[in-house]
Formats: sequence, structure tokens, C-alpha cells
Amino acid sequence: VMIPELPADILDKLDRRIAASEMAGWLNLSVIRKDNQLIYTLGFDEAHIGNPVIRAIHGGVVSTFLETASWYEAYARLPEDVDINVTSVHTNFLRSTTPTDVYASVSIHRLGRRFGFLEATCWQEDRDKPVATAETGIRIKRPDEKSSLAGKT
Repeated sequence: VMIPELPADILDKLDRRIAASEMAGWLNLSVIRKDNQLIYTLGFDEAHIGNPVIRAIHGGVVSTFLETASWYEAYARLPEDVDINVTSVHTNFLRSTTPTDVYASVSIHRLGRRFGFLEATCWQEDRDKPVATAETGIRIKRPDEKSSLAGKT
């Protein structure tokens, strides 16, 4: 799969978009670059706890983090004039989380003209022990694409 290179100024572009998103703010989302890979961080917050007895992060928070990381990965690699909409997310929960930061990386299986398929993996202390994965499907709408409702009443 041909993966588009990351632009030199990608972290500035992502930081601006993250700062404008209430959801990214609630997730305490941040991103760093390592070569041609982005690493996303869910900064732990007490509001993320789902099970107070074992102090595990809520599965919905983990799933939302993986979906959000996938969306930002597509946003980072596609032209700025395209619209990206998540069409499906399937999350696999592999082990309990602890009340600490969660990290994620995203693999791109395909970024086509109209659709994209990505897989995000998150971990805490050890990258070789993922806590969850998510397969995300996205719809890519390019500016030259006519609306399917154009001309219909």
C-alpha cells in the first residue's frame, strides 16, 4: 500500500486541528512524529475511568481514542481540501487498562479515492502488549466529487 508521506509541517497542522476540537481536548489528545509515523497520546484524566473498582479506563474512551487517532492519521496524509467521515469502527479489547496515559499508532491498509481503511493499536507501558485495536472505515469526499443529491428534489 502506498502511504502518502507526512508533510514537514504536519505537527503544526494537527495541533491546530486538535486545539479546535472539544473531543480531542476531553481526550487530552496529543501527537508526536517519529520518522514517517505519528504516535498519539490519550493523556489520562480521572474522567476517563469507567470501572472505579479496578480503576480501568472506560472502553468507550479507548474506542473513541482509537477512532480519533485513525481520523487524524487520514487527515494528516490526505489533501486538506477533502472531507473525511468515519463510516465504521470495530474495536477489539485485549486487556484491561490502568490509570495512566495510553499511546496509539495507526496502520493504513488503504487510502483510496473514496474510501479508506485503517487499523489503530493502543498500548500503555509496553508496545508489545496492546490493550486494544480498532479497524476504522472512512469515506473520503474530494472537492471534485459531485453530491449524490445534486439536482434531486
